[in-house]
Amino acid sequence: MRVNKFQKQTAVQHAIKNLRKFILHLNEEDKLPSEAKLASELGVSRLTVREALTVLEIEGYITKNQGSSTMVTTFARKLTGQIDRSGELGRFITESGYQVKVDCIAYSWEPCTAEQGIALNISPGEELLVIEKRFLADSMPAAYCINRIPGRYMDQVEFSEENLDENIFTFLEENCDLAFSHDFMEIIPSMTDEKLSDFLDLKVNTPLLRFDITKYNLDGQPVMYNTEFYVHDLIKFTAARTTSYV
Repeated sequence: MRVNKFQKQTAVQHAIKNLRKFILHLNEEDKLPSEAKLASELGVSRLTVREALTVLEIEGYITKNQGSSTMVTTFARKLTGQIDRSGELGRFITESGYQVKVDCIAYSWEPCTAEQGIALNISPGEELLVIEKRFLADSMPAAYCINRIPGRYMDQVEFSEENLDENIFTFLEENCDLAFSHDFMEIIPSMTDEKLSDFLDLKVNTPLLRFDITKYNLDGQPVMYNTEFYVHDLIKFTAARTTSYV
């Protein structure tokens, strides 16, 4: 059942990616072409286009008016230029106004747990490359990150610690035939344990922001499962939400 779900997502994700690029070239007052015309130009079904437009509306790129016209939002013009296609944590820290540095990099080969297997759609026990690293913001501990990559993507790849720093996504795309498409992120309230306390220079049981992030490729397959812990005094997040009137 999971495989069928990912196969269904593939066409929709391609349509979303292409429509985002198309929106970049439109003015705020422009309307999108009809679903039928978009489907013809993208080479997909109208149902695929409709699902893609629904996602883009939820994300705030477009808004649908009465009469079925679809407009590009002002928010989309601001949002699109800020999107980090790879989701690199280092770039996020830089854009928050700090100088970023990565240290305490360590990696190991570990068997996949049941929870990780569900996130990555692989069998428990399958080998994972697990990368742990700390991000500094102006020399202050700001985040602790764990990357988990199925070993089959790394079998024929030579790498060093330098390849696993904040530029890991670029390295994976250039050397492992991985092209990242989108994330599924879960925000989990958390507290520092002894290990996190030591890494982030915080007292034990200090509140933290924890993000569990599954990263997908262009085919809708999960290819990386990350856990990120942020020091909330240094890193701030802003959420933009659309409002529906019924």
